[in-house]
Amino acid sequence: MFIAEETARAIVSEMKSVTGRDINLMDGSGTILASTDPHRVGQRHAGAEQLLRTGQDKLVVRQDDSSAGTRRGVNLPIHMDGQTVGVIGITGPPEQVEPLGSVIKRMTEILLREARRQEQETLLEGARQCFIETWLFSDHADQGDLELRGRLLGIDTTQAWTVVILEVDAPEESAGTPEDLREMRNARYLKHIQPYLRGEDGALCAVVNQRILLMYHSRGRHALLAALDRLRSELESAFSARICGGVSAQGRRGLEVRRGYQEARTACLAARSGGGILFYNQVSLEFLARSIPAAIRRDLFRQVFGSCPERERQELLETVRLYFQYDGQVDRMAQALYVHKNTCHYRLQKLKEKTGYSVHNPRESVLLCLCSLFAGLEES
Repeated sequence: MFIAEETARAIVSEMKSVTGRDINLMDGSGTILASTDPHRVGQRHAGAEQLLRTGQDKLVVRQDDSSAGTRRGVNLPIHMDGQTVGVIGITGPPEQVEPLGSVIKRMTEILLREARRQEQETLLEGARQCFIETWLFSDHADQGDLELRGRLLGIDTTQAWTVVILEVDAPEESAGTPEDLREMRNARYLKHIQPYLRGEDGALCAVVNQRILLMYHSRGRHALLAALDRLRSELESAFSARICGGVSAQGRRGLEVRRGYQEARTACLAARSGGGILFYNQVSLEFLARSIPAAIRRDLFRQVFGSCPERERQELLETVRLYFQYDGQVDRMAQALYVHKNTCHYRLQKLKEKTGYSVHNPRESVLLCLCSLFAGLEES
């Protein structure tokens, strides 16, 4: 096993804090990899070399020997998976440090195993991140290849998946926040999220296009929403941020997950204005209106109502709103306005004259309805 220098430095620092003694950690060749005495790093340690060569359980050095690069103390082999991977040395009078030897050896082996576990988890998460990006975006993705690679990573692409996208609006960030800082922020969020996913059957999480992506095996809508609301509440509390999100309409399999991603992204865009979590199958004209960028909304609105004076425009918008609210039933419109139904017919005719669009033409009526919704979004 290769021992990373950063890991070795962390271990000797921890052992120093526990024992109050100088500590050396040698690699499998007997070279000092980390030490509480920085000057010794990189030096050959003859005692460690001897211990590694002979397979002894312990080597006690009773006198300093500068020529051999040793000082008095005790040195013990570090074992991992039945192999000797290095040596831990404690500097000091043997009669004082020798009783600490077995404890220090054991603690070092535990810390190395934990470091290896974390390293493996980091590598696995990186591999899963790359796999998810290929699954969602690669132009050359092959279903058979995805299934094989997915199984190696513990991801079953043949199951039905529900895609969730979360956006974080952090108060300390602005449009000019450097990308590397955003990546660090997202890494913190993922680390915070992962413990909540361990109880979920095979749930995945990653950062995609600066958004947090979650993937769940298909489950009941109410159970999923409850889990997401708990997660959102926890993130907002922990990071003083505003979270909105979108959920795909239903579980997708194989390359159909790409459609689920687009559904979740659309729902997330619509959720920006009101916050919270939106499901894609909550689609309505209001939902779609929120999904359209503000600049396009304003351009379309000006195209339809731009030539109308403000006072007249408000009356026409109210006519459109009530027409669709009452499903085109002019009698009910008239009751709501306390006017005769002929007045409503007159208003609808005036709408056609002023804008060039009629509620009686299906294509034109959709645009009129959207414009009334755009006006409501601008007011809010």
